Order: sequence, then C-alpha cells, then structure tokens
Amino acid sequence: MRDMGSDIDYDATNEMRRSMAKLELYRKFTNSLAVSVVLSIAWIGYELYFNASDPSSEPWEIAWIIPAFWNLLSFALLIVICILWAPTRNPTRYTL
Repeated sequence: MRDMGSDIDYDATNEMRRSMAKLELYRKFTNSLAVSVVLSIAWIGYELYFNASDPSSEPWEIAWIIPAFWNLLSFALLIVICILWAPTRNPTRYTL
C-alpha cells in the first residue's frame, strides 16, 4: 500500500519543477523582449538623426536599412519564440 504523504510530496515537487521550468522560459522571453525594446529605442534615435542630419536624402544608398531593421527585428523575435517554444521530447514539462 502506498503512503499518501509521499504522493503529495511527489506531486508538490513535480509541480515546483514544472513551475521553475515555466519561470525560466518566461524569463528568457522577457529578456529577449527587453533587448528588442532597447534596440527599438536606439534605432528610433538613429532614424531621427539620419532624417534630421540630411533633409535632402543624399545618402540614399543606405536609406533602405531604416525600414529593413523593423523586419529584421520582428523576424529575430519570431526566431526566439520558435526556439523557446519548440517541440520537445517531454511535452508535459510545462503543464500543471
């Protein structure tokens, strides 16, 4: 006959392990979002400088970079999401 106390302890330990795995996942995602916010603010500053310093748009050779950055940033976030939430061998790792 099994001891009910050990089952409860096992369930609590298992739930704690799952919670820690979720916390680590969300921490990594939060860090990647924070990095993207910092990069976005820096890029907005660069755009303002670029547009204010050259009203006649002389360096048109590099002007394509300005809108391309936003596409690259969103693609990078998509890659981060795909890596963090990729299918694993243990699909019950995050379930409660």
